[in-house]
Amino acid sequence: MMRKLSKKLSEEEKTVAKNYGALIVLQGLNYLLPLLIIPFLERQLGLEKFGLVMLAQYLMAFCVAAADFGFNVTATREISILKAEKGDYSTIYFKVFWARMILLVVVFMLLNLVVFLVPRFTVEWEIYLLSYGAVIGQILLPDWFFQGIEKMKLLTIVNVLAKLIFTLLLFLFISNPDDYTFVPIFNSIGFLTAGLISFFLSLKYVKWQWPNFKDSKDFYNESFQIFISNIASQLSNAANGVVLGFFGGDAIVGIFSAFDKLIIAAKKMYLPFYQAMYPYFSRKSFNEKLKMMKKLIPVITIVGIIGFSIIFLMGDWIIQSLYKDDTIYENVYLFKWMGLIAFFTGLSLLFHSLYAPARKLFNDRMKMTIIAGIFNIILSLIIVPIYGLKGTVISVICTEFVLLGIAALFYYKDFKKSLWVKS
Repeated sequence: MMRKLSKKLSEEEKTVAKNYGALIVLQGLNYLLPLLIIPFLERQLGLEKFGLVMLAQYLMAFCVAAADFGFNVTATREISILKAEKGDYSTIYFKVFWARMILLVVVFMLLNLVVFLVPRFTVEWEIYLLSYGAVIGQILLPDWFFQGIEKMKLLTIVNVLAKLIFTLLLFLFISNPDDYTFVPIFNSIGFLTAGLISFFLSLKYVKWQWPNFKDSKDFYNESFQIFISNIASQLSNAANGVVLGFFGGDAIVGIFSAFDKLIIAAKKMYLPFYQAMYPYFSRKSFNEKLKMMKKLIPVITIVGIIGFSIIFLMGDWIIQSLYKDDTIYENVYLFKWMGLIAFFTGLSLLFHSLYAPARKLFNDRMKMTIIAGIFNIILSLIIVPIYGLKGTVISVICTEFVLLGIAALFYYKDFKKSLWVKS
């Protein structure tokens, strides 16, 4: 019996390692491409047009969070449990698929209202609507499904192909500021390619079903909590670029984006591990989860300290090597302090993106992100009109610190509960 159990655990761990390896390749590309694409766009488009296309991407982040509706977390967990039970994936798969298709239409209608009613967006309305193709591609992409069945290698290959197509198109056709409209078009082509290919590949694992939302109340309620969390999370992330754009203009957004995209790449170094661990972690008992967390916390802390040290000590060299605009380099001290975000995020993600979803603490996760999101918006609206770019950076750092503190409190509460259960 023990040998069989040991062998089973060994197989699970091998699967986690394979998925982690595939995700490492994908995230490695996510590190490399921003180092090529972002400086290239800044040089070819100039700071103002570069800031414009980045502002559109910040707005699209809200659209993705809304159209996904939290299924990236809840559906992944359900699929991973079905995998362990050797169940049929079809019902849950198409409940997610059809709900996402409906939401895509609704979100696009809302985007049109925002773009054509807000003068700030109406001026360059084509950029925002053309950018929506990337949202369609991301929603078609069943990454949640492949993560749940723990076959990330296939998804990695498709994503790498799509990202290479996008990058190649940029380098072939973007040569001056007048070409800025091509950026959202090529970005959409890349995401649509990945979304369509992976969608058709996923159909081999399921049987086609037409819309049927019966007996789905609990699932959609849980997803709604994640949806609110994801929207609130965007209030802590993408909203910074949008608020800065309103008060500072496209050129200032360009400077912030030059820093922010590099910090996002640094934050993503944690994601392959958490994504690979999530299905495996979800199947573990309460006490096993706590034991694993005790091991993970010091490791993630050390990784975060190393990441911050690299950004702070090498920030001047990194920015000077990548960007040509003197205005960006003049603000390099802000980029160096933004390295704290990479440190704070690693630990907060451990709590609210791995532990809480795996424990089905969706309501707690929602509370964490709502508090942090509201804090960020209030702080941004107070200090960004006064301090501009510096105010945005202060707001981002403070928000990440607050989110980490809140996540640690929720984890501590759950940990104390375990001690009470034992006693």
